[in-house]
Amino acid sequence: MNKLLFAVIAVFTCALFFLHTDSFAATYAAGKSTNLKSAYPYYLKRDPFQTFIYTQKPVTSFKAGELPLLQYAISSLKVVGIMNRREKYFAMIQTPDDRSYIITVGSLVGVNRARVVSINPDEVNLVERTYNILGQMMSVDVVMKLK
Repeated sequence: MNKLLFAVIAVFTCALFFLHTDSFAATYAAGKSTNLKSAYPYYLKRDPFQTFIYTQKPVTSFKAGELPLLQYAISSLKVVGIMNRREKYFAMIQTPDDRSYIITVGSLVGVNRARVVSINPDEVNLVERTYNILGQMMSVDVVMKLK
């Protein structure tokens, strides 16, 4: 009796499966819309405006104390003060949200991680490494004057 019941259930499920696939094939062949959507996920699409010349940024390490200054562009930062202590210069940089940070020679500043090369009594000299149109790395000297 159990074998007969199992066989009837198996035949019934197979018949439902084939009827469903046949009705799906008939609606698809007739050109009717189905409930299935085959959309390509937006996060897998390539950005048409992204350049293919260079895609990697240089990997540099940074200290925990230098993180806030890496969030701003160099043009938005101001040199507020420069002080000298034991023949070593320190500069105070002010961000657009009116916070001040002390930098020394070797500190990283700006979104592109410009390195402080020297601090003079009236200016801060930075070297910013950027890429040109051909994807070659080049160094740009930036001078921030004391205001």
